Amino acid sequence: MALFDYKGRDASAEVSEAFNLARYGQLRAFGALGELGTTLTGTSGNFSPPAGWHDLTAADMNLSANDVDSFGFFHGSTSLSAQVKILAYTGASGAIERLGISFAGTSDIGDLPDYLTLAKGQYLEQFVYVLEAAARFASAHGLTGEDVVVTGYSLGGGATNIMAERSSAVAGGFYDNANYFGFDSPNIYDNGAKIMNFGGENDLVYRSLGTSTDSIIEGVTEALVHKDRAFGSSNDNTVLFNDFYANPLSPFGPTSVFNVVGGWNSHVTNLFSDAFATMAQSSFASIMEQDSAIVVSQLSDLLRPVTWVEDVARDTSSHFGAPAFILGSEKADLLRDGKASDFLEGFAGNDRFSLSTGNDMVVGGDGTDTVQLAGAIGNYEAIRLSDGTLVMHALSGQYGLKEMTSVERIEFGSLIPTRYTVTNSKLDTLLFADKTYVARVEGTAGDNTLTGTAGVDRIFGLAGNDVIRGGGGNDLLHGGTGNDQLFGDAGDDELFGSIGNDALTGGAGNDRLSGGVGNDVFDFSKIASGRDVITDFNKGVEGHDTLLFSASLFKTADAALSHFVQSGADAVLSWLGGSVVLADTKIADLHHGDILIV
Repeated sequence: MALFDYKGRDASAEVSEAFNLARYGQLRAFGALGELGTTLTGTSGNFSPPAGWHDLTAADMNLSANDVDSFGFFHGSTSLSAQVKILAYTGASGAIERLGISFAGTSDIGDLPDYLTLAKGQYLEQFVYVLEAAARFASAHGLTGEDVVVTGYSLGGGATNIMAERSSAVAGGFYDNANYFGFDSPNIYDNGAKIMNFGGENDLVYRSLGTSTDSIIEGVTEALVHKDRAFGSSNDNTVLFNDFYANPLSPFGPTSVFNVVGGWNSHVTNLFSDAFATMAQSSFASIMEQDSAIVVSQLSDLLRPVTWVEDVARDTSSHFGAPAFILGSEKADLLRDGKASDFLEGFAGNDRFSLSTGNDMVVGGDGTDTVQLAGAIGNYEAIRLSDGTLVMHALSGQYGLKEMTSVERIEFGSLIPTRYTVTNSKLDTLLFADKTYVARVEGTAGDNTLTGTAGVDRIFGLAGNDVIRGGGGNDLLHGGTGNDQLFGDAGDDELFGSIGNDALTGGAGNDRLSGGVGNDVFDFSKIASGRDVITDFNKGVEGHDTLLFSASLFKTADAALSHFVQSGADAVLSWLGGSVVLADTKIADLHHGDILIV
């Protein structure tokens, strides 16, 4: 499922807004300490309601002034530490268009007993009186439950999950169709149709109680040993890369919510960053999945200039080596890929990127951005597309294909790097020979049929559902976005499906096939000669790939599976006159659903 898909719509903007509401409520609950934190981190605007929103008062809600504490929160009916803010959004016409409910998280020692009622699901009972009043206020202004956003951070996120689960029993079911967004919540209501949960996997508070809302003992047991589990309503592989996480010793102790330093640091630093807005605003947001590996920079100004942000091996992570999204900040970042095919974005600032193997995509963003490539410039051919995208194609396949937009410089070597400036006509350098761009053929934004020549062709389909044939020669075919059909034909070809549900047929010769993002089909049903290598079989950031064989070659999927042999890190299937190599794949990971016989 797409990362920001909620109730059948793209909710990326809603997630950003809900986090701002949740953060505002949490920072306000800290009082002067929260205000000081925003001042020190340069985020003082977060101490006020988001644009267009304002707090509702006791008078607005026809409640007693005694129901409001000194920080402007409605407090719990029996616990003064339990806090919630009710906010209204005023549109351009001056009318109230939406209602916001922001549950505050832990802010004082009085909240600790609230965690026990959270584990039993009773915490929500503290707020029944104000939720009923808010429902009456909303109805009086012509609003329905669909016009309400419910959110909260930490303990407040827990309250959001409980309210989502029990919405039909609150205020006569008024909130049953409300929009629920929980952030860094310890407990999870595992219903993705009802609520979205966001947090960092290295935040050991997040998901610490699991789905335990019925038993204190069960909840405490869950919290003792953190389990990096996936839920249907949460993103589970997001890393908040702060100064603590940059240390190889992180999490500095057991993976438990009771590990205060190692487990809570990102829980605090996340309040002063915009990780979820960064994800929502990314150029790659549309291809991020709910459980994609996403690494977001939260480094301090001290470490940012000297620390590479990357997907590193940590006790709190289970996705090291998988394709990942590496996201920077509005400042100058150092971003590094892994061995898989990764997606890196710098945003503003003069960013530096370091790329190794895999088919990587880089979006530099504003500023003067530099990409350091492995190997030497002689290992690559350079291609510049009409939209300004720079493609560096590793001729041996060792370093993969690199696609870069908004990048101004590239480098080779580390000690004494060779630097090139990206221009419209070439890669320009002062001390060495310039690198001229090679010829290419491009499609359009529509559906194209593109055919190569008897020689070497480099064909890019761009957008649309394209059909691309290489013809003779050793060709490079790139589908771009859309559901494309790529045919290598004769020669030793390289086929890149890129983004979309693509069908790749190598044809004759020894071909290299990369499906990219989506549900891709590697077709060996018609021509099955040569030695073809699939670089990313079921290793993309989303989708499920399929091998397609003719019944004349293998009668059943079982027959095909039984002929695979393990050759080092690769799974190899051979037949008379041909073979296919699934790079970095274990036979034990292959299943009937991976093979289709026609």
